[in-house]
Amino acid sequence: MKPKPGVEPVSFYKNGYGGQFGVYRIADCQPMRRRGCSPASQKQIRAQSILSVKARMRSNLAKASVMAQRWVALEPLVLDTETTGLGERDQVIELAVTDIRGAVLLCTRLRPTVEIDPQAMGVHGITETELSNEPTWTQVAPALARLLSGRHLVIFNSSFDSRMLRQTASAFGDQLSWWQEQNCLCAMKLAADAFGSTNRHGTISLADATCEAGVSWKGRAHSAATDAIATADLVTEIAKVQRDLMVQLQELQSKGNLE
Repeated sequence: MKPKPGVEPVSFYKNGYGGQFGVYRIADCQPMRRRGCSPASQKQIRAQSILSVKARMRSNLAKASVMAQRWVALEPLVLDTETTGLGERDQVIELAVTDIRGAVLLCTRLRPTVEIDPQAMGVHGITETELSNEPTWTQVAPALARLLSGRHLVIFNSSFDSRMLRQTASAFGDQLSWWQEQNCLCAMKLAADAFGSTNRHGTISLADATCEAGVSWKGRAHSAATDAIATADLVTEIAKVQRDLMVQLQELQSKGNLE
């Protein structure tokens, strides 16, 4: 604090060195410097915004977005399955393939040679009675092989679906040799890299991943077609992140160049 201009002291005091100083009422004083800071200029605000965008471009989500952009550029297909269970003898009972835009190219149910586990039935709701007149793997496999030939394939948890397809083929004496050439991309790993894992296995569920990405489901979860569409939408939404950040950065930088 300092005395206001023209104010007289109400008293004086001397220090030990003989110096004399005035004593003023607080009401007659004013701050030495105004408190607070002046409002940030538009240039300062824009500079801070640029730093913020650049920081987000270095995030795990943005890095995953770059990978997702590469996937989308490949025009991959997307596959999902529903199965009789999770074990070593379980088989695929529903299969769907879409393009990366979510258009359904193949959707079929299959008649297995094993019973459906009650827990699996509780998830997807498919009963053995419903499958009694459906085609078997032998009838569906040729069309699937033709559709996937030469294409990159996105699967949410690709190791699981790949295992289930092999087990299904094996049950019908099919070695599934063409699958060895299939280039599979795991959307679950991409999502875990983007949003972080949600369990001790270091993975993330499709439901949690789509929630993080803001994807709206187009149908009932745990049907092969709906899950394949959700996976396609998940990858494309992740791909948008880095692109949107680049647009924001360019707009901020262009405004600065105009000044």
